Amino acid sequence: MKPVLPDRSPEENWTIGSLKWTGIRTASGEPTLGAWVAEMDFGTAPPVVEAMKKAIDDGLLGYQPSWLDGAVRDALVDFQQRRFGWTLDPTCVRTVQSVLPALDVVLRSMIPEGSRVIVPTPAYMPFLTMPGVAGHPIVEVPAVRVPFSDEGDRRSGGEWQLDVEAIGREARQGGALLILCNPWNPTGRAFRRDELEALWEAIRDTDVMIFADEIHSPLVLTDPTSHFSFARLNDEVAARTITATAASKGWNIAGLPCAQIIVTDDALLEQWDDSCGEISHLTNSLGAIGTIAAYRDGDPWQDVVREEVASNMTLAHETLSDTLVDFVSPEATYLTWWGLDAYDWSGVHSPAAFLRENARVGVNAGATLGTGYENWIRVNLACSKANAHRIIQAITSSLPPTRRE
Repeated sequence: MKPVLPDRSPEENWTIGSLKWTGIRTASGEPTLGAWVAEMDFGTAPPVVEAMKKAIDDGLLGYQPSWLDGAVRDALVDFQQRRFGWTLDPTCVRTVQSVLPALDVVLRSMIPEGSRVIVPTPAYMPFLTMPGVAGHPIVEVPAVRVPFSDEGDRRSGGEWQLDVEAIGREARQGGALLILCNPWNPTGRAFRRDELEALWEAIRDTDVMIFADEIHSPLVLTDPTSHFSFARLNDEVAARTITATAASKGWNIAGLPCAQIIVTDDALLEQWDDSCGEISHLTNSLGAIGTIAAYRDGDPWQDVVREEVASNMTLAHETLSDTLVDFVSPEATYLTWWGLDAYDWSGVHSPAAFLRENARVGVNAGATLGTGYENWIRVNLACSKANAHRIIQAITSSLPPTRRE
């Protein structure tokens, strides 16, 4: 039987109390429509629920046993082969609490102190704060926009692409680490192999290490099997790439710590093992059990989720085509990236703050995702069609006059 996703009203979501629906309130304390943090409103896959219920009933709530670590590795290897065709040896996989602590290990222990970190923007917000906290200057490399060859009825500033020439230039000028987010939060790009090859050509004659965040890879909407990991390009790439992934986004279990690091080069894996310290002991038994169930038995539920999210993207595209919002339907993730430069924000702290008070919608402020994106917002559409309609209509009906008026 095809899984059925919940269709809850805003009032029901506020009562349930997820961070997505309770974390942003108006200045007067009123709740907002949750469209910011990367969570879904769909719960998780039934096999994940059943596996965790059994673990609770069995009392498997202590420290994570070593056999679970091995089971997570095997489940990830099976999933990567089945979904993406990437053949991995389980010995190249390590479990960690989540992607960000893994990045922190790289920043603090695997690149020179005070070295520069290259971050293509717009970027997931912590990628623009964590390097500085760890003592590394951040080099933002803004995306380039390339017109679509067949624009059709898609009105936008063009496809989001990495500025590979600028990334290469920064790498040659001393960049020690490149943070590569693929699929790209917040633009929703799923990089093609030829794009990744162009990136490699731009940096291959440098010493830059790559931290590849692929946490959204199970959520490619166009072709679920098309995700291609940067480390798969060749052995030279693999020798400099640490890949981070998890079931947390694809199956909505971010509150259950259990991410995975993939390092297929022996020397780099040894460097990781020497650097990671206690991080490998911070995973959680329920997180491991949920991850295993997701990777092994969660495909049917996720198929339905991707269909629902894709339908919401179509709704957003059709609605926004009648506005001056710069919007490109994402190829992956449930996050959307809205450009609001055409509107008059004079006297407004930020579009996100304005929409919080006037539309009662909680979104992410573009300024937190990179310099030059002050008039952009990140909008999460991992919700029912009815709530997607509410969110989109609330935003569009509250936008200020355009700059032309």
